[in-house]
Order: sequence, then structure tokens, then C-alpha cells
Amino acid sequence: MSGEMNAKSVADLPLMPLGEATAQDIQLEIIRRWRFNDFDGPTVAAILFEHRDLWEAAMMDRLALSGWGNLPAMGLIKLRDLPYNLWNVDTLYLLATNKEAAQKLAEIFNVETSGGMVSVYDDPKDVDHALGSGRETRAVVAIWWD
Repeated sequence: MSGEMNAKSVADLPLMPLGEATAQDIQLEIIRRWRFNDFDGPTVAAILFEHRDLWEAAMMDRLALSGWGNLPAMGLIKLRDLPYNLWNVDTLYLLATNKEAAQKLAEIFNVETSGGMVSVYDDPKDVDHALGSGRETRAVVAIWWD
């Protein structure tokens, strides 16, 4: 990744006892620990900390679809792989403070610098539907790594 933070910066990320960590802190630590294909967790976490003013929440996941009452198709891959200490995710989701922040995040995480495919979702109806809320002015950035 160009624009990477150096190893010293990654090592300086805040660490705390698990009992004191928020759900967001735990999510960031999982991101920091993970590497696969072109995804470099320590670098991604460092970039997220560097640009903390642009996003409200960050999480890694893998999408799954299901019908009501059914198990999600391929949605339990993470559960399947946990006994092997694998966190089988492929998409970073960022809840940006607004459209402008989402665009800045997309520029920061473009495919040339991150190796991931970046999508910005800033249509209020789409964001409302995804977040289960109404009248959103925030946006979602999704970065997918194969």
C-alpha cells in the first residue's frame, strides 16, 4: 500500500485490556491482526486510526443472504473457521460521517493503495435500509478484498 504507516506507527496503536475495550476497539483489534491476499490488517488499522475523524464505526464481515427462518447461505463461514483461529471475512465497512468523508475514505483506500475494491453508498434510502434507520446523512464505504 502506498501511503502506508511505518511499522513503528502500527506498533504505537493503542492497546488495552479486553475488559476495558469497547465493541469498536475489539473490531479494530481483529482488523489489525488479520492478513490475507492483498489485505494487510496492521496497515489498514493504522490508516483507520490516522483518519479517525472521517468515520464513526468500522467492521469487517462477509455478506450472507437468507430467507426468513433459514440459515444464511455461506453466512456461517466465520463460525466454521473459528476453531482454526481464522476470521474468514473479506469486506471492510466504514460508517462515514457524511458523503464528503466517504469520498475521502474512498480516495484513501483506492484499489491502487489498498488492493481492495472500494464502493461508496451515499444514497440516503440505501443507507437507511442497510442501517435500519431513517433520514441518514451518513454514508457507508465498503472495501472488498478477494
